[in-house]
Amino acid sequence: MQKHTLLKVISILFIVFGAMSLLSAFSSFGSNSALGAMGIISSLVAVVASALQLGAGILGIQKKDNLDLCKKLAFVLIALAILNGILSIVLVTVIAGAVGAGAGVGIAAGAVTGVIAMVFGLILPVLYLIGVNKSSNA
Repeated sequence: MQKHTLLKVISILFIVFGAMSLLSAFSSFGSNSALGAMGIISSLVAVVASALQLGAGILGIQKKDNLDLCKKLAFVLIALAILNGILSIVLVTVIAGAVGAGAGVGIAAGAVTGVIAMVFGLILPVLYLIGVNKSSNA
């Protein structure tokens, strides 16, 4: 198995998931704007992250000339995944409080949702970074 195969596979996944996420992020702008400023910020982060995933996927399947840019994109995507997890914690806590759930329930639901979003959001960017490092060492 070639060392740059991981980068190509993750790049293809980034293209597929980035395109689907971009469509989803644009379609959720209306419903998230009802949540106020946090909903709009969450939608903007989702659009930026989806566009960057799409761009990282396209750059990852191209020549090896742009591995430095791919590495920078990987770090940005990791940071956005962490930011998305934090926003998930805040939004779920606010929504749970708005529907009348107790403070403890809202915080617990927000924390669980945020951690799950962070863990799953970090899988592809971390694998992408590993693939970039393997490709640059090859």
